[in-house]
Amino acid sequence: MNALYITETDVARLVTIHDAIDALDECFAHWRELRSENLPRGRARLPGGAFNLLGAGYSLKKVFGLKAYFAAPGGARFHVMLYSAESGALLAMIEADLFGQLRTGAASGIATRLLARPDASSLAVIGAGQQAFAQVAAIAAVRPIRSVSIFSRSAERRSAFARRIERELNIEAVPADSADSCVGGADIVTTITKSPEPVCLGAWLSPGVHVNAAGANAANRRELDQATILRADARFTDSIAQARLEAGEFIDRVAAGQLAWEDVGEIGDLASGATPGRRSDRDITLFKSLGLGIEDVAFAALVQRRAIERGVEGRLNI
Repeated sequence: MNALYITETDVARLVTIHDAIDALDECFAHWRELRSENLPRGRARLPGGAFNLLGAGYSLKKVFGLKAYFAAPGGARFHVMLYSAESGALLAMIEADLFGQLRTGAASGIATRLLARPDASSLAVIGAGQQAFAQVAAIAAVRPIRSVSIFSRSAERRSAFARRIERELNIEAVPADSADSCVGGADIVTTITKSPEPVCLGAWLSPGVHVNAAGANAANRRELDQATILRADARFTDSIAQARLEAGEFIDRVAAGQLAWEDVGEIGDLASGATPGRRSDRDITLFKSLGLGIEDVAFAALVQRRAIERGVEGRLNI
């Protein structure tokens, strides 16, 4: 059988942030029957970096798969492998850098749609790296965003990011001189960094804000301080099982006796209506995004189907 080989260029041509949101929407709608099939991220430490592996079975589409990547100081290379659950055959190998940006952005977009106030129109973003644009695009797809404030440690990078947002999304974007001035007064705040120390403080947050913590996915990283966690009226993550391993902000507060895991919900239960979210316009809501194998497999199923429909010619002879 000849499996598809889907390149970064193919991914850019085949799918958009709206497609990624649709794929994860469908996945979360079936959350209760699917979540037990998700395998939390495993890491193998190596001299030059870390080998990361996530996997899941997606019974809705009769597929299973994995994402593998090697994270090193110079960057990372990502691949997703998608298999048939009926025959076990490899269906596609997907270059997954842009793929991962879209999938990660889509998770924040869905959380924002479920938790942010309907009239939320101002967005603050801390971080201007490779993952940041998809975050803005996804949030703008689900809320009427009229202005974006950006902070990163590099003035040049935050200015370039602001120009890209204005050029590609036609939304006013302003570089901020500090993280607190970026966050203050915003309706939605998204952090997308790998910082080991908090970059967003609870003292900066306005009543009614929704926060997406989308960058730190390891137990030794913390984008949010304890005040943010404790001020939140509703807290959600992708998977409690994975959060127990990777959500440093939650792990700290549970260890300190200030939070119980029962105080954290899963976004799939929120999406399926099993768990309530925001209760008032003044609630502070929080989504701690970690990234799940089931999300990758759900999006890969759409990418593979779209590749067949559009006649992608790349093949692996196996």
